[in-house]
Amino acid sequence: MASSVEAVILSGPRRGEIVQLSDVAIAEVSDVDIIALHEALDGLLVAFDRVATEVRATLEAFLP
Repeated sequence: MASSVEAVILSGPRRGEIVQLSDVAIAEVSDVDIIALHEALDGLLVAFDRVATEVRATLEAFLP
């Protein structure tokens, strides 16, 4: 596991900024947990791709 953890601010005036979290601010996360998170995010991306495909197909069917 890396010695430092970084996070991206998702909202507010600092949106998109990458910040480094202190060791005190985070709980220790195992490699297994990180792998599970990555797999879940990959699944979410696949779902987004499927939705985008359906939206494109719907638009093509109804728009001239």
